[in-house]
Amino acid sequence: MKPTVNVLYLPGTNCQEETVAAFAAVGATPRLRFAADLLAGNERLDDADILCIPGGFSFGDHLGAGAVAGALLRSHLADQFEACRTRPLIGICNGFQIAVRGGCFGKVALKVNSSGTFRNEENQRHVVDEDNDSPWLTGLGGQTLVFPCAHGEGRFHPESTEFRVALRYEKESNPDGSFGDVAGITSLDGLSFGLMDHPERAVDREVRLAFFENGVRAVR
Repeated sequence: MKPTVNVLYLPGTNCQEETVAAFAAVGATPRLRFAADLLAGNERLDDADILCIPGGFSFGDHLGAGAVAGALLRSHLADQFEACRTRPLIGICNGFQIAVRGGCFGKVALKVNSSGTFRNEENQRHVVDEDNDSPWLTGLGGQTLVFPCAHGEGRFHPESTEFRVALRYEKESNPDGSFGDVAGITSLDGLSFGLMDHPERAVDREVRLAFFENGVRAVR
């Protein structure tokens, strides 16, 4: 059977179509999991091999990007979300903000960009860390991957060391002022992967599917 991927859909999510298409293209069976169905007990968040939290503006970014959704995962869906963290999990842009606020990466924060405004860069360059052995990064260490940046609260600020660097911006093209040019991180065990930018929108097909293919391969 094909690996299954639950794609969390919240009010304000808007990148689900590209994300679902990417997982389907690498041989998985993605299915949307709507917040209302999860809260009603009609669906579960933890009944798939992989959890993906895609981009968008969940709950309108009220109280801060990802704040409401993160609180939801820590409270009403806490047991299911905890189970998801024992298997591959990816959070993209707003999904990364949600995962941070949900506690996936210890004490870290994603703050308003140093420019004070939304940044949209179609050809943002990301260098994959050579020492991170996360299954999401298999075979990609040291490579530079180009895919779009589109966020207003992506300035990475660490308050602990309960994470590993996954991606960095090139020093001269850091779009948000992130500490250490960090563009993405993983949990210490490598299962949870969060990044601020949008690989699912990359023009190059190989780049567009690289992370998704690795995640699906890890659970085959």
